[in-house]
Amino acid sequence: MTPLMESVLCQKMILPISFYMQKVTNYHYAKQNKIRKMADPHRLHREARYYKEEVDRLASEREQYPTGMRPSEVAKQLGLSVQSVYKYIKDGTIKAVEVPFGDERTNYVISEEAFLEVKDLFQSLESERIRKNEYYDSNYDIALFQYFQSQDSRVARVMKDEELNWGFYLPYYQKWVEFNEGIEKYGLEPCYEIHKDALDYKGYVYIEIPKGEDILYPFIDFLYESWGIENVGIREQEQGVYISMKAGEISLQHSISFNLDQLIPFIKEGTVEIAEGLFIVRSAYRKTNLELPINMLDEAKQLAEKKNLTMSQWVEQVIQQALQMGES
Repeated sequence: MTPLMESVLCQKMILPISFYMQKVTNYHYAKQNKIRKMADPHRLHREARYYKEEVDRLASEREQYPTGMRPSEVAKQLGLSVQSVYKYIKDGTIKAVEVPFGDERTNYVISEEAFLEVKDLFQSLESERIRKNEYYDSNYDIALFQYFQSQDSRVARVMKDEELNWGFYLPYYQKWVEFNEGIEKYGLEPCYEIHKDALDYKGYVYIEIPKGEDILYPFIDFLYESWGIENVGIREQEQGVYISMKAGEISLQHSISFNLDQLIPFIKEGTVEIAEGLFIVRSAYRKTNLELPINMLDEAKQLAEKKNLTMSQWVEQVIQQALQMGES
């Protein structure tokens, strides 16, 4: 049998592995004897070719794995090192599913929902994430602007000095004191707990309140006491305070110490409302499911990757453009 005849007869038996999987994995699967490379002594094919039934079996196994982004892709999207992404996976900041990779190794897959959640944490509206150590000190278990009071009714709020040391500002004395002095000399005690269980991810609401507004401190007190530091981010700016707040709802056990109408003008993205005894925070985004042909999804994913976007971001852009064209 001539090499050409052999090639023709084998067309239904073999497929290029790139038909199913990325080329970078070819060598690993062949080396692990998960797929066998078809002999091609006369080099009639530009790509290595493998037996179809073995490729089908391997592809079927891979389809059962969770879908999503690799740590390297997440690192690129967030502007982090790959090592940092693995660190955040290990400490639980980034939610990932462990999947087998090779005979003895494992890798991680980050779902689109998990990516969007961590993207909100790491990239706020100002393109810079609010870090937890900006508004919370784990050594003292205190939060920025948290309300303290002594038994003789001295009041104070947690603040940092110019060197970013944690302490208290005492309005009555109009001075800042370090943490230990505030506790030992002035007998300051927290007026509420600042920890709550983490809410399920449903997006974020972003708020920016200028300093000096009457609502600022009452709203922050409400946030810490009702939402908890696990579900908020607070950044002090020169002229105001920037707040990220996890979407969700809680039952109001008592009246709130601020007027909701005062808050509305400062909401940058999302909505906040009170209805039927519930304090409801909704993100400007809502998760939805679309059923589309596989080839269309593949093509859309490629177009999104070319623009360095997630699928959700790319779809949002396309829909926005279509809506604008419809209005014109």
